Amino acid sequence: VAAAAALVGASALIVMPSDSPRVKVDGVIAFGGEVRMYDRWTESREAIGAAIAAERNAVLVPPFDDPFVIEGQGTVALEILDQADAPLDQLLCGASGGGLMAGINLVMAERSPATSVLVVEPEAFDDTARSLDAGERVGHPRGAPSICDALMAPMPGELTWPINRRLAGAVAVSDAEVAEAMRFAFRHLKLVIEPGGAVSLAVLLTGKVEAKGRTTAIVLSGGNVDPTLYAQIIEDRFAA
Repeated sequence: VAAAAALVGASALIVMPSDSPRVKVDGVIAFGGEVRMYDRWTESREAIGAAIAAERNAVLVPPFDDPFVIEGQGTVALEILDQADAPLDQLLCGASGGGLMAGINLVMAERSPATSVLVVEPEAFDDTARSLDAGERVGHPRGAPSICDALMAPMPGELTWPINRRLAGAVAVSDAEVAEAMRFAFRHLKLVIEPGGAVSLAVLLTGKVEAKGRTTAIVLSGGNVDPTLYAQIIEDRFAA
């Protein structure tokens, strides 16, 4: 958002959790944006954002619960289908509030309905899995923080949930499994992936979803990882 604002000469203020990696804060500031930190457990970013938008007469850009955000993120699935050289049996993607997942779901339902689409979440932030089990939108209990800071929304979005309830299933991964996936991506794929972006790879590496003989697509989304944490992970000094 800060980068887009800079391109069109607009100002941007990002409401960001206080436990966000410093690299994300620095990235916003580098593009000329402002940052308003909030406590994800005691404050509502939606309420904070709405108040700031009203005060500044600004446009509020939700992180996931917005039709334009969902539509834009759905282009990930269009790119996957354009690049795939065979029909996809299954697709795995991480989710927080579910904007990216919803966009992907809409595209796959239209363009590749035979593909099973599964969501991947951190173990303590499995609100989508809980919602699928309950048949309605529910949250997860407050638990220990995860290194997957981008996947810690309290519950699925009001707009994203009706779309994502068509998911074929949900899988949870631990921080230790995510760290191993990040090491694998660095050592073998030569990719820097932030924890939340590595969850789908973690599922494949652990064998929690059968991939043998199945054409499987995974979404590796995001490279904003704290340098100190990343060094600990790739040097195998991280203790989950």
